[in-house]
Amino acid sequence: MAEVAVECMSKMFGATRALDDVSIAFHAGEIHALLGQNGAGKSTLFKILAGVYEPDSGAIAAGAAHVVSGGLTPRQSHDLGLRFVHQDLALVDSMSVGENVCVQQFMTTGGGLRIRWRDQERVVRKLLDGLGVDVHPQTILGRLPQPEKAAVAIARALYSPDGRRPRLLVLDEPTAYLPVTERAQLFDTMRRAANLGTSVVFSTHRLDEVLEASERISILRDGRIVWSGQRAEIEDENDLITRILGQALERFYPDRTDMAEHEARLEVRGLRGPGVDGIDLDVRRGEIVGLTGLIGAGHDAVPYLLLGAIPAGGGGIQLDRQPIRRRDPCSMTRAGIGLLPADRTRDSGIASMSVRENLTMTSLGRFTRLGLIDRRREQATANEMIERFEVRPQHSREMPLGLLSGGNQQKLLLARSLMRQNLRCLILHEPTQGVDVRAKQTLLQQIAAAAKRGISVLIVSTDNEDLSHLCDRVLVMRHGRIRAELRRPDPGRIAEQCLASQ
Repeated sequence: MAEVAVECMSKMFGATRALDDVSIAFHAGEIHALLGQNGAGKSTLFKILAGVYEPDSGAIAAGAAHVVSGGLTPRQSHDLGLRFVHQDLALVDSMSVGENVCVQQFMTTGGGLRIRWRDQERVVRKLLDGLGVDVHPQTILGRLPQPEKAAVAIARALYSPDGRRPRLLVLDEPTAYLPVTERAQLFDTMRRAANLGTSVVFSTHRLDEVLEASERISILRDGRIVWSGQRAEIEDENDLITRILGQALERFYPDRTDMAEHEARLEVRGLRGPGVDGIDLDVRRGEIVGLTGLIGAGHDAVPYLLLGAIPAGGGGIQLDRQPIRRRDPCSMTRAGIGLLPADRTRDSGIASMSVRENLTMTSLGRFTRLGLIDRRREQATANEMIERFEVRPQHSREMPLGLLSGGNQQKLLLARSLMRQNLRCLILHEPTQGVDVRAKQTLLQQIAAAAKRGISVLIVSTDNEDLSHLCDRVLVMRHGRIRAELRRPDPGRIAEQCLASQ
């Protein structure tokens, strides 16, 4: 008997069919991967289970005794034992671990006037121990590394004052912000949760994780389940890609051109700032350089120090042999340096504005004459870029950016960066994070094409596979400094250097 089952579920958004007669079962104690391209229907299904969306038709069964036709309210979802851990975790760094775990339902006295702190701490400690998390409940959450924060989010989802086990635990892109070397801890936590009898469901675009962590796999395409079966039935990543896309994907990574003889375009000397202890790096014209490290190594701060979004504590920058005196985002942008941040929804795109407006907002001078915007020319350019970068749907020009899937948003925002006529150096922070395999291929091909046109590219990423296949050189940071420079290394070599001691 399935722990939770979705039966004949359908959902329309206007003329778009997000789910089309979907039936799927999640079994107790099993880790189940739900896969599909951006826009395949995964998030819609999760939101129906959480009570955020109401389906047009279908039913949800939680065990034999609970069958609900139509949708759930958030309260009904919670009462049925359905729990969710979202990509951003939704934790509060300033609160303790115990407070984060119990924030939705503190243990109180009979009158509800006082919190039973000791009893609550004992319950939280037992829950954390069961998940293999060696953290004291009174520890301030902000002091923890990201893998342990993710484990706390799972503990919060599993927590129940009455001790009842949740039926279903859904994790949406749980490793999006974790380096490859730090995902094993999260997988162990997921396995421990399943061993408690909970059905664990996770979605990800990192296919190596699916093969490593899952026992059952289901694939959505255009709102329909196109395949569901045991992990053992999948041969390798290529087999999984073919099942997701419905066809084989050839030549995933683009060819590289050797830029070793070209002159340095971006030269950084002695850069200092939060977590960065005086680094030097060069990027040649047309070269793609990778920068990576474990959580806390300092690499994540480098893009924002270079652009001036975070004030630097020292160091100098030259672009084409010319020193840059003012170090703020406007000055760096005028100098020809562009940045695509990791958090596209918070730091890059404006969800409520249209695709066209997001695409052209940094290049309006191209469409302006005598202070007036040539809308016809702007719209024609937007249509051209939407087609070139394979943004879907193709008629999305006037749609709000927030209605596009994550992969299509990322393609659009990369297109915006590359539209700038003065662009000489492009800095990309986790450019393929949270996007499906088809969108990822498009992004990598466009990045490689930009480098061939002479743009210098610095990619700050924890995806060792991408860095290995795309970059001419990879720089590895540890403890705030660059400790290794690798020329076209394999992914294992990058991971080895990330883990190496000083």
